[in-house]
Amino acid sequence: MPARRPPPLPQSLFAPQGPLSPNSAPLPPSPSTIHPEYIIDSHSFIKKIEPTPDPIYDGLDPSYPRPPVRSAVQVKMDVSAEPAQTVLGVKPFSIHPTILNLTLVTPPSITNIAKGAVDIIVPSTFPLSEKEWDLLEEAVNALDGCWGKPEAAGNKPVTGENGKEPGKVVISGILPPPLTKTSTPLLNSEAYNLHLARLANLSLHANVYLKALPPVVDRVQGKEAEGKWWDDRQELERVLRMYISPAIEAFGTHRIIFGSTPALPIPELARVTPIPGELEQPISNGEWYSVLRRVITQLGEGKEEVTGVMGGNAAKVYRLAH
Repeated sequence: MPARRPPPLPQSLFAPQGPLSPNSAPLPPSPSTIHPEYIIDSHSFIKKIEPTPDPIYDGLDPSYPRPPVRSAVQVKMDVSAEPAQTVLGVKPFSIHPTILNLTLVTPPSITNIAKGAVDIIVPSTFPLSEKEWDLLEEAVNALDGCWGKPEAAGNKPVTGENGKEPGKVVISGILPPPLTKTSTPLLNSEAYNLHLARLANLSLHANVYLKALPPVVDRVQGKEAEGKWWDDRQELERVLRMYISPAIEAFGTHRIIFGSTPALPIPELARVTPIPGELEQPISNGEWYSVLRRVITQLGEGKEEVTGVMGGNAAKVYRLAH
């Protein structure tokens, strides 16, 4: 017996105003219209008082939306240095990070914990090698051992062995890592595939967060026959998406934090990195907010997620008022 055909759908469903008409579903918002509710700059090196929030928007078109800057995190390399009174128009919260020494055989002793969070800066001018990834993961494992292994219990907050919420580990310098190749050769490079694999492993630590900071390029290692490829903004953003998209997939937007400056000032980074290089910052501090916002929204993230990356996540990690 042949299968019975389902009854035909009434034509009214497909009428111009019907529920199944081609234009019935609302279009998703354009990425250009999605902006965060506010900003917290989680990574800034301040040498002088900044009286206004203008630096974070330096170079933007006057018509470009400027969400309010509600807080800032000042990175202090010198513990004895006086904190800035205002950063971007607001009083800053100061952190003293640990710089991971990539030449060590064992991870460092990390004690610079502020408000339950510890910042680790990974200094490099070249994507991390297998041994360097091992060192970073050992440092994270050591911190997890200090706080106790986090375990989820139903709908209760994640807690460690001591019954308290485990501390947060915030890593700077690997999102994005130092850029070396254009998108096509990068896709098939061993360093890129190693980065994706180890980033996925790192994301299994539920208390690890990544700071999304302006990229750096080594002019010697990254230069190609036709010159500085990173001067092509479209290609540069294409490469950034190749790093930011997998990070969002692995960590989620709730564990990525915006900062306006590279992991270390360029002169300092060139001094402490295992492979000295001639460094360049292809995206200025003032441009980075707009570039990162555009890359994230083009990946399909909405206003809530963009607000988290640009401010909400930092507020939670550093327990800041926002």
